[in-house]
Amino acid sequence: MSATSGNRRRAKTSEPTIKNVVYIGPNRLLDGLKRYTVYREMPSELVATASAKYKNVARLFVPIDNLGQAMKDASTKGTPINLAYRELERGE
Repeated sequence: MSATSGNRRRAKTSEPTIKNVVYIGPNRLLDGLKRYTVYREMPSELVATASAKYKNVARLFVPIDNLGQAMKDASTKGTPINLAYRELERGE
């Protein structure tokens, strides 16, 4: 192995990964929650504000990689995501 190829390997740095998340709950526009909105990372301020009114709202922000399973869970009675969805739907 040559010295230059070894330097190239060390020169590569890993980019910090940003997890895009999607809000899959019902629309609560007055609270800033719009269904299927994509965020570049978890919107901490929005979640903190909405959590004061809706205890389990954070469960409805799911990584895009898990969107299919999360949508299935949202429609499956009794799952944590389904319970959080129903909580927001009722406006509790």
